[in-house]
Amino acid sequence: MGEEIDYYIQWGVFTVGEATAKTAWTNVDGRRLLTLTVEAESNGIVEKIYPVKEFLQTVVDPVTFLPLSFVKKSREGRREHDEITTFDHKTLKGHWYSKKKQKEKHFDIQPDTRDLMGLMYWIRKDPIGPRETRHYEVMTDEKLYELIVEAGKREPVSLQKYGRVKCIKMEPKGKFDGMFIRKGRMWLWLSDDERYAICRVAASVPVASIKIMLKNIRGPGDDFWVAD
Repeated sequence: MGEEIDYYIQWGVFTVGEATAKTAWTNVDGRRLLTLTVEAESNGIVEKIYPVKEFLQTVVDPVTFLPLSFVKKSREGRREHDEITTFDHKTLKGHWYSKKKQKEKHFDIQPDTRDLMGLMYWIRKDPIGPRETRHYEVMTDEKLYELIVEAGKREPVSLQKYGRVKCIKMEPKGKFDGMFIRKGRMWLWLSDDERYAICRVAASVPVASIKIMLKNIRGPGDDFWVAD
């Protein structure tokens, strides 16, 4: 624990923002849990035209990585979100509440239902091998989706600080009520080593092509990622 990963975000050829993902321990009602936090913010000219600031935090069980809560606070232009989703895997119930909209939803969950951010860390803890496919149930954007993650072949990713890194490319595909979601596509490249870091994210949506690249890793460890 204590890992911090910095990313830079590109829209086409322009760098438009930065993000940091970090892990830390927390205690809730005497129970030692893990917090997964991502903070992102736009910069440069984009900040003046379409400011974006996002805070995402998941509290998970450190063994199963099943979520207890997920918080989203974000501003995208004039749109704002302030939401919390809680998960009770004993009763198989979930609850979503929007402070901004003053709305709430109750929903049934499966024993292994996860939030999207927690799932990304779970995949790092329980790696997917090349040419392997796995299915997950994920809660995001107020809805439950079946997420199919298809791992492809090994591909190198070139990073400014670390050079060429061997990675496994994979593509998540969402299904809602049995129908595939086709608004865009996304690909992930995870390092093919014990850290299994997310080195690159590429998303193709109707209005843009977005790329997120790993910039730096800080924290404990003795591998080449954190060596001086």
